[in-house]
Amino acid sequence: MKIIEQRNLENNMTLTVYDQSKKMVGDRWLIKIICEADLPVADEFFSRLPEADLALQEEVREKMAGSVKFSATKERTFVAENERAALVEGMVADILTNMVTYLNKPGFPEKLFARKYEEMRKACETARHYRRLQDEDRGGDEGEEEPADFSACFKE
Repeated sequence: MKIIEQRNLENNMTLTVYDQSKKMVGDRWLIKIICEADLPVADEFFSRLPEADLALQEEVREKMAGSVKFSATKERTFVAENERAALVEGMVADILTNMVTYLNKPGFPEKLFARKYEEMRKACETARHYRRLQDEDRGGDEGEEEPADFSACFKE
């Protein structure tokens, strides 16, 4: 991926625009522009959460690894090579005009963090559940008998 533009926004986020375009066939291109906003996650975000399970909160914190990302992709297919540069330039200008306004809103980082936290919290809870099931399966094998012999039910 080629970085086209990178900016630091007023609300402590970093906006990066990538060009992931590739040639499809002949002189035709798939134009793919990715806009990614990175939000560094400070302790203050976690302190505002009403989380009862502090171990789960710590697990989510580890998964976040210090930041969360917002990503948006714009694509156009089957673009002629001679139209490619102008289209990429226009798409990037559009992203910078619209996305920067959207991402710079004062409440955006808090809402992004809350949404990503909830997604990761559910994933961590699901992973915990499956680990518990695996532990129960391993722990339950010790005292169990062999499966019943049903061979008499079948005729040879």
